Parts: sequence; structure tokens; C-alpha cells
Amino acid sequence: MIDQLSSNGNWEICANFVLSELENCSSPQQIVDLQNSAALFACCRCIENLLKHPISSYPVSATEVQKMSCFLKNWVKLYANCLDGQIQSVILKKKIAQSVCLSIMRYYPKNWPTLFDEFLNLFSEVSAQQMCPPLSKSNPVLLNLLDVFLEVLQELDSMVFNRSLNLTNEQFLRTSEIKDSMRITCLPPIVELLAMILKNLQVGNARELKLISLCLKVVGLYVLWIDIKLVANEQFIGILHSLVQFTEPAVHQSICFLLKGLVTKGMPAFPEKLSLILGLWPQLLQPLINAPSTGKLLRHTSSNPNLDIDRDDNNSEEFVNFLQEFSNCMGSIGYNLTISFKELMASNPSANSSHDSSTWQAAYEECVEKLELTLNIAINLLAYEDNDVGLAVVMFVQDYLELLKEKTHGKPSLSNGAAKPKMFLELTADRLFKLRQLLSVLMEKIEYPAERTSEEIEDFESDRQEYLSLVRGIARVDGGLVLEGIQSLLQHTLLQLPPSMRVEEIEEMVLGRLESCLYLFFAAGEFYKAPRNDHFAEGYLYSAKMGELMTTICCSNISAIAYYPIQLDFFELIGRYDKFFNSSPKLLFDVLAAFLDVRGLRNSNVKVRCRCAYLFSRLIKSHKSIFALHTEQILQQLESLLPLDPTPELPGLRNINGFPKPPSMPLLNRAGAASPRLFSIVEQSFLYESCAHLISSRSSNSEGGGVREAASLFAMLLQPTLLQFPQMMRLLAQEKDPDVAEARGTVIKQTADLITRTTRVMSLQTPPEPEYVHILMKILDVLVGSLALLPPVAGAPGRGAACSGVRAFIHRLIGSIGPECNVVVRSADTSTDAAPASSASDGGGGEGSSSDGGDGIGRTASDLLLLAISTANPHFLAVQHSNDPGLPLQDPDIRWRELREHIPLFSQLALRYKDRCLPVLSECLPPLIASTMGALAEPLEAAQMVAMTERCALRRALLQALQAIGQVLPQGILIALGSDAANVLVSLVSLTEACLEAEDAVGMRYGLTFFLGCITHFAGDDTFYENFLLPRLLPLAFLSPARSNFRLNDAQFALTLNEAASCIYALNSARGDVFQKFLLQTFLPRQNLSQNYIELYITNLCTQTLSGFQTFAKNFYSSFR
Repeated sequence: MIDQLSSNGNWEICANFVLSELENCSSPQQIVDLQNSAALFACCRCIENLLKHPISSYPVSATEVQKMSCFLKNWVKLYANCLDGQIQSVILKKKIAQSVCLSIMRYYPKNWPTLFDEFLNLFSEVSAQQMCPPLSKSNPVLLNLLDVFLEVLQELDSMVFNRSLNLTNEQFLRTSEIKDSMRITCLPPIVELLAMILKNLQVGNARELKLISLCLKVVGLYVLWIDIKLVANEQFIGILHSLVQFTEPAVHQSICFLLKGLVTKGMPAFPEKLSLILGLWPQLLQPLINAPSTGKLLRHTSSNPNLDIDRDDNNSEEFVNFLQEFSNCMGSIGYNLTISFKELMASNPSANSSHDSSTWQAAYEECVEKLELTLNIAINLLAYEDNDVGLAVVMFVQDYLELLKEKTHGKPSLSNGAAKPKMFLELTADRLFKLRQLLSVLMEKIEYPAERTSEEIEDFESDRQEYLSLVRGIARVDGGLVLEGIQSLLQHTLLQLPPSMRVEEIEEMVLGRLESCLYLFFAAGEFYKAPRNDHFAEGYLYSAKMGELMTTICCSNISAIAYYPIQLDFFELIGRYDKFFNSSPKLLFDVLAAFLDVRGLRNSNVKVRCRCAYLFSRLIKSHKSIFALHTEQILQQLESLLPLDPTPELPGLRNINGFPKPPSMPLLNRAGAASPRLFSIVEQSFLYESCAHLISSRSSNSEGGGVREAASLFAMLLQPTLLQFPQMMRLLAQEKDPDVAEARGTVIKQTADLITRTTRVMSLQTPPEPEYVHILMKILDVLVGSLALLPPVAGAPGRGAACSGVRAFIHRLIGSIGPECNVVVRSADTSTDAAPASSASDGGGGEGSSSDGGDGIGRTASDLLLLAISTANPHFLAVQHSNDPGLPLQDPDIRWRELREHIPLFSQLALRYKDRCLPVLSECLPPLIASTMGALAEPLEAAQMVAMTERCALRRALLQALQAIGQVLPQGILIALGSDAANVLVSLVSLTEACLEAEDAVGMRYGLTFFLGCITHFAGDDTFYENFLLPRLLPLAFLSPARSNFRLNDAQFALTLNEAASCIYALNSARGDVFQKFLLQTFLPRQNLSQNYIELYITNLCTQTLSGFQTFAKNFYSSFR
């Protein structure tokens, strides 16, 4: 109905209804009833729909403009005069403003060029009446008109002019057209009208005060793009000067908004922008600064305890809103002053004789004076308790700090190496004092807040990073200043701590200051770049000061304060500055004790506890030689933390190192009850790694028991986990709930990753010690043997994660146990000592000597690894597709991802074992390729976008792996493809061609590179050449670049074209005469090429180098586009 009323002239019915209803209102209650009327809203919607119609489909007629003009003017006049000018209706005013604004967008300026003039004439009719203040009594109709007109201008800015709008090109051109016309025709009389009314409005009247603020806000919105002379003139500045004398925060707030618009207006920074700021300062900025409420705030800095005196009067919402706008204004002024200063310095008459030296010097002195004054104001604004106030000046303070000349005394630079401007402000005593004030303020602002919500803490962390950027700037100017400030505050704060260190006895302010010191000192590690990241190295400028701080912190027992931000910062400091203990090893054991007791790994707070697990592993790894003599005692301390809890986490939980689970999300134990635990398996893996480093370090110590004892300790360390692993697999196989099954699979992966992380310490050297190899083989046997317990269907919940964990361990073994590892492992008892293969047989432990595991001699570790891969492969592949309706299959993208993640294993195997792994490859690759081809043949619907992406990734992964294997085993690749290699190659051609359908240039290039290797090594075989290369590969290489979806101008496709040309070039190099004859007489004529093109192609193929032929191929195919 609304659409029908909006067309064919029916909107006039709605317009007449709106006017008649408003005209009949004679009391405030009738106005309330009207603005709540559904009929009014429906009629307004009809009118708005008409005005929103695109001109292309609903052309504008002169009649429509005339009728709309009459309606809108009558609507405005009726509203202004309603109830003798005493009407107050935000809703009706908003509806009028929206309709007028939409009319401007539809008609102005082309169809209704006098729109603004007609509305300004309404003011002329009313202003001819009495203009005696207060206007709210003498001429309330004028104020109503002003109220509506200001609402129109605000609405127009929000819908059309605002810079934050994302406009299309068409909308941008339309906006520019409206702006250009307004600049020429109506903006001067609009500003003049507002100035005239502002002169007659009184701040003491509540309604007029609101209109004053609204007038100034609207001018502030438009000043960004109107002629600056309309505002920056004696008359208008005089009006603002008279208004700024009042103490109303709302007026000051609006003036600040207008000033911010003025100073951010685009113009040359020097001299125009600088002159503007200097001109505004005495008339407007200085009165704002000197205002009683502002001046009271700006006379103090946060280092002064009197800062909070009389603050109660300045905590009203109105004052805080003003202060935020004042801070925005000063931030913009300060930012523009820094830009002007740089331009001013660039125009120094000493380098440019065209400028008068005395004029330049005067401008320089004024600019610097205002910069310093603005910095003073900014420091005080930063100190204000509301962070939104201080954050507005952060950018200016950063820019100011960049202007300060870096203090030099042979210290290393804290900069990032970027080019610095050649003009600086000298670091005088006065500026150094200001930097100390600023640092004092910042150290208070970054104090950790007590009793805040999680959202407030998140906001605080974001704000803290902003403040930290200013500390970084201070450190660049004078590095020692920041460290001195931290040390001074730390020493003062430590004196305020009670001997008991009980958090209940410590004031919140003291806790905040202490945390601030620790946090800043931690951040200083990023500010101060030290050689090899050693901040305590001899000769480093700040090593003594940082060493003093670390000594104070480590000896202070602050880690005993049960306040988790302080404890977390303490351990983070130990992790960042662990090189300190190279020169202070005695303190290392005090820190170790803190890690091991309730302050660290046994802390009641999960954040501290979990983060300590990681930091502890770093500490042990860095100082394992010192801890080696105490390995037994440390292992005893860790023993109770090592047992794994296989209980899965409920779906949606992810225990990331250092971050807790939500307390409302419990763990699920076997009885279905909540099960608390200190660590997740991920965190425990760091503890296991720490144990491994201690054991390994002890083995190399003269007082240790050597590798044999270390191997025994490693076996004891991992034995409980290896016993648990098969049971975890059984629980996964038995789990019926898919969500819990997924969680169980994650637990299995985490456990396998724990084993991998722990054994990585054993295999740091390649090949590992024989005793270690034996343990690795036992682990391999357990992990691979457990795969048989997995659900047999790919993509089953939890299966992918479990396979990933086991496969990661196999990847690790391939890297550490290579084909040269001849350590023999007896199959009868894998826990007995290992022996070199040479002692087992004269054959050196090769395949032949270890083929029989039943004679008590055993097999080499490398043979066992290859056998394990062959055994594991069917379990990794599982069932990809089935005709059995009783066998439920997961979504294809889940199954294909699991399959894709298995493929790189064979690339690594071929690269490491080369010809030695050919039997394994010939056994594993055919089923892998068959599973992949079967998966890729599954039909997909167009809506299955994720599956399509995964199919492309799977196809590419297979081709990439075959290309890598072909490069490593060029002569054995056909053997690796199995007994049905001929049909596999045909399938791979189809697979490579399918890459073009999916516009996967990279995958296609992998396929062509693979075939290029086949040409190079097997083109001499007549059957292979005639039955595969010519009928299958040649059409792929020649015809693919001719297809429309082969984008010749794309960089990736250009590389693929080079590979295709290389294949053809290699075919010709292998059998030139035969190949050229085939091209000339058979293949090229079938492609509907003219004789000239055929001869041109063959000539270039025979005469050009490879790179020359590749260039020709690109031009050849481009000529057909």
C-alpha cells in the first residue's frame, strides 16, 4: 500500500493528511497523539519513498517539484507556528528534517536550484518581527524555524557529507555536485543568518543555550569544506569570543568542536595553518584555557598530590563531555602545530634566502611557545581520570616526542632505523622536566585496575598500549630517564609493602604501582635493543641499571604477593631477561623455587599457572647446564604435576597457553562430573620438555650417569603416557557423542604432541644415540599400533586430530632417524639395550641382514620406521567413500582435509630416504592416489563453497607431492606409482587439467613440472613416448594455454605457461625429428591452425633456446586472444 501511495501522485494525499493533522493540533496532548500516530508514520514513509526513488526510473517533473516545495514550506511553517511557537516535538522535527534532506538529494540543484533560498525566505518573514532578547519570548517562531533548519543541516551531513560515509562513485559525484552548488549559492547567507541569530541568543536561557550549542556544532560540521573566510573573519570570531566568556560547559564544548574543524581544514601547514592557529589562540583558545573549571584542572599535573583537589565540581557529565571535546581540540591543534613546525624548519632562511629572517624567527618562537604550552595542557589532560580525555592527545604527544633531539652519550639507538627528520627541538632542562612529568603521569595511567569487569580490563589493556607508545617515545629521547623512573617508583613502592607480603594488607594503590613498575620494565626489553638480546652484556649502556632492577626484583620476594597481575609480570620478566642469570647464577635458584611452589606452577590462578609452564621450560632450556647437578631434586618437585588427565574438554573450550577456561565451562570426567585440574596437556607438554632438558643435560655432565642412565630416565618419564595412549584411542572409538569424540581426539593429539616435544630433546643430534633410538622405536610401535583402534571412516569426529598427532611424531622420526641409522632394535624386547647394527651381522645392518625379526637379532631402526609407515598408511587413509548406506560419511571437506594432511609425509620420506624408500612408496602411493581420485570424483553442489576450496587444496597437495617425489627419485617415480603406473599417469593428466577448470595455476604448474621430469627420464621408451606423451601429455601442454580461463596476464599463469612450453621443448629435445613430424602432419593441423602458424611454431621450437621459446609461446597464445 505504501509503495502504491508513493507513486502516481498519490503521495499528495499523504502530504495533505500530514498538514491537516498538524494544523488541527491546538494542545500539547494533541501533538503527542499525532507524533505517536501510525497513520502519520505511514504517510511520512510514503513521502520518503517518493523522494528516494531513483531519478533514472522515476524522472523529476516541474509539477512534482512545485507541489513538493509548497508542501514542505507549509509543513515547516505550520510546525514553527504551532501552539503559538511553543511546540516541542523531536519526532515531528526529525520527520520534517528527513523529508527536506531527501528533497535536497533528489531535486537540488538541477531541478530545484532555489531550494535553500526559499527556506531562508521563511526566516526573512519571521525575523521582520520583534528581535528583542530573549527570543524565546519575543519571537519563539524564529527559534522553531532555526531548530528545524539546524536539524536539516545535521541530517544532511550525516546522510550526504560526512567523511565517514562509504559512498559509491555515483554517490560521491552527487555529493560533490550538491557541495559545489551550496558553496556558490547558499552557504554565505546561511552562515550570515546563523551569525545574526547567535548575536541575539542568550546563554542564560535554557532553550537558547541549546540552540547556541547546536548552531556552533553545525558550523563545525560544515567548516571542513566551506570557504574558511565565512567563519574565520572578525565578525564571527567576535561572536565566538563573546560566547567563550561564559562558563557554560555546553557552549565551550561546541566552540571546541568548531575550532577542531577549523584547524583540521586542509591548507598549507606553513604559513597558512600556523597563522590560523596563532590568530585563534588569544581570542578563543586562551579564554578556554583560562576558564575557571579548565584552569583549575590544568594548573596541576598527576605527579602533584593536589591534582584531585576540588575535582568534585568537575565530575559532572556535562563537564566531562566538554573536557573530551577540549582534549580533541587541543590534540588536533598540537598535531597541526607539529606539522607546521616541520614545514617552518624546512623553510629556514639559512637554507632559503627567499624568506625574511626576522619574520621567520618570530614565527619560529611563537610556534615553539605554543607547542610547549600545548604539551603542558596535554600532560594535564593525560592525567585526568577519564581515559577518553587523555587518549585524544596521545597522537600529538607522540609527534612532539619525535621532534625532540635524541640525547646522545655513546648509547645505541632505540629507533627502528627509519630516517629521522633533520630538524629537532633541543632537549633543554625545562623539556627534560616535562618529560619526567609526562612519565610520572603515564606510570599512573598504566597501573592495573582493581575490581574491574572483563570488558573494562579489555579496554584498559587497549588504552595501556597507547600510553606505552608514549613511554617508548620518551625512551627514544632519553633512555636512562625511563629506567630511572621505574627504579625510583619501584624502590619507593617496595618500602610500602608489609613484611608478610599478604595481599590483604597492601593498599590497592600500592599494588597498582608495583604492577606498573614490573610491566614497564618488561616492556623496556622491547624499547632497548641490545646485542643478541642480552641487556646485561658487558659494554651495553644500560646493563648496570637493568641489572640493578633485576636484582631488586629477584631479591624482593614480591612474587609471594598473591595478586595475579604482579605474579604474572614477575615470571614474564624472568622469561624475558633470563640472560641476567648468566652473571647472577645465585639468584637463579631463588627464582626456580618461585616457579616450583605456590607462586608459580602451583599457583591458585590459572593464568599464572599455565603461563609459568611455558616460561619454566624456557628457563630450564637456557640454564640447563647450571641445573644439571640438581636434576633429581627438580624432577621430584615436578613429579606430581606430570600425570596426564585424559578427560576431554567440553566442546568450544580451548586451553591456550597462559589463558584460562571460563569457570562456567567444567571438564567432563568419566562419571560426568566436574573435574578440576592444574594444567591442560598442552601446558604439561612444556613441563615434560623441561624434564627432558634436565635429563639430557645430566647425561652430558661429568657427574651424571651418561646416556644409558638418561635413556632409562626418559623411558620412565614417558612410560605412563605410553600406557595411557592406547586407552585414549579405545575411548575415542567407543564414544557415541560427536562433540565429546572431537574433544577426545584433541586430547590424543595433545598427548602425541607432548611425546613429540619431549623426544625432540633426545634427537637433537642426527642420528640420535643408540639408547635413545630404542626408546623412539618403542614409542613408534605404541603410536602406530594404536591407530588400529581408530574409527575406520575418514572424517569421523576426533579421528583427524588423533591422526595428526601420530603423524607429527612420524614426521619428527623421519627427520632424526635417516637411512644411515643402523641401530638394531630387537623385536622380542624393545626395552633392552640397543646395539649398533655392525655388531649384529657383517652386513652392516642393512635390509638384508635385518629382514628376519624372529632370529633374535632384530631390525634396523630405519627399516622399522619404513615398516611402520607402511603399516600406518591404511589407517591414515581410512574409508573415503562407500556404497554401504549403513556407513555414515562426514562432510567432504572434513574427510578431504584429513586426507590432504597425510600427503606431505611421503614428500618428506622421499627427500630423506631417497631410493631406500621406493618399496614403501610403491606400496603406499597407489592407494593414496586412488583415495584422492575417488574423493575428487565426488559430486558437489554450487553452494558447497568450503568443500570446493578443500577439493582444490587436495588436488594441489597431491600434485605437489608427486612433483617433489619425482625430483628426488627421477628414475624411480614410475616404480613408486605402482604396477598400474600407466593408468595412474593418465589420471594425473586429468587431474592437472582439472586445475585449469578451478583456475588453480599453482596446482597445474606442479602437475606440468612432474610430467617434465617424466619426459626427461622416460622419453626414450618407445611405448611411453607413443602411448602417453604424444596422445596424452602434448594436448595438455599445448591446448591448455589456449583456453579462455588460462589468464595469460596473471603472474601465476605466466609461470605455468613456461612449464607447459618447457614440456613441449623437452619432447622436441628427446626426439626432434619424430616429434616435429608428428606436429607438422598430425597434431597441429587438427587444431585448425593455418600453415603459416604451423610453420612459425615448429621453426621457433627448433631454433630458439628454452627461454626464447617460452617468450614465443606467450606471444603465440596472446595473438589468439
